[in-house]
Amino acid sequence: EYGRAGLMSRKNQVYPIGFKLKVLKSICRDSLSLREARLRFNIPSDSIIIKWKKDFANFGLEGLKLKPKGRPKSMSDFKDKKSKSEKPLTREEELLLENEALRCEIDYLKKLQALIQAEEKAKNRKS
Repeated sequence: EYGRAGLMSRKNQVYPIGFKLKVLKSICRDSLSLREARLRFNIPSDSIIIKWKKDFANFGLEGLKLKPKGRPKSMSDFKDKKSKSEKPLTREEELLLENEALRCEIDYLKKLQALIQAEEKAKNRKS
């Protein structure tokens, strides 16, 4: 049931922080494109992942905790979602997630730096 109907049903889903971090880590570790990550994790839109990347880059782990803007459609929806929310992370779990996220960011920056250096070498050879 992961066809179009499956994707559409996830449109307004609130994703847990652990899931967001897992997606971002997979993108970093496996060098996934946005499309590949979206398909692997059944996310309806590239823009969702782009927002997570931006939030994480600007605010770190706190950025991934940000709630969606706006208000619930009705108070009954809000009460249902609140009761189903996952239990809060312990301080140790938060720190472990942050460490993983920082390692991923460092790996990403190393790959980016290596790519820049390779491009510069290639440019210098042509000159």
